[in-house]
Amino acid sequence: MGPMRVGVLLAGCGLYDGSDPAETFLLLEALEEAGERPVLAAPDRPQARVVDHLTSEAEEGTPRNVLRESARLARQPVRSLAEISADSLLALFIPGGYGAAINFQDGFAMPGASRPLHPEVEGFLRHFFEARKPVGTIGLGEVPVRALLGLELPDAPSGPPARVVPDPERRLWHTAGSASGGRLADVRRGIAALVHDVLEAMEEPVRSGAGSVRP
Repeated sequence: MGPMRVGVLLAGCGLYDGSDPAETFLLLEALEEAGERPVLAAPDRPQARVVDHLTSEAEEGTPRNVLRESARLARQPVRSLAEISADSLLALFIPGGYGAAINFQDGFAMPGASRPLHPEVEGFLRHFFEARKPVGTIGLGEVPVRALLGLELPDAPSGPPARVVPDPERRLWHTAGSASGGRLADVRRGIAALVHDVLEAMEEPVRSGAGSVRP
């Protein structure tokens, strides 16, 4: 395996309140096949909510921690964002799941509410865009990125699951993942293509002229 050059930002464990396990596993598999040893990171903070995945109903009185729940997803350590220097990473991936929307920011899906990113997450993400390092998002993994960049969320998933949507001006790539409702095999193809495109961009010389990042 190669050096630890890329990061994966996790939001817990579970489709409805954390990172989507299927998208996360497929992402880690694609990175391993590409020869990468990703650095897995998560904020050390309480989850916004806890959901019983059997009934899809919220559970009261059962707080969980984003970092500890993220550790369920992989057979390698998951490190706190506070312990990681983004300077050491050359690219970033964010799998989907509702945790990417609700555990990295406040006010998601609340009409009229502001949606500030949590400072630790915002600072980590901001580094990649200001340094023009490539970022790949899957499904709802695009939510915190769009919040940072001041972009509206699309009304529907961005195309079929095997498609990758590039935004080379911002050095950003996205695939719809499981949010498309497509077959797992097609989701896998889209994530593999996403990894290919982001890693290819990582090897390109960095050019000036980044898209705007909100102050």
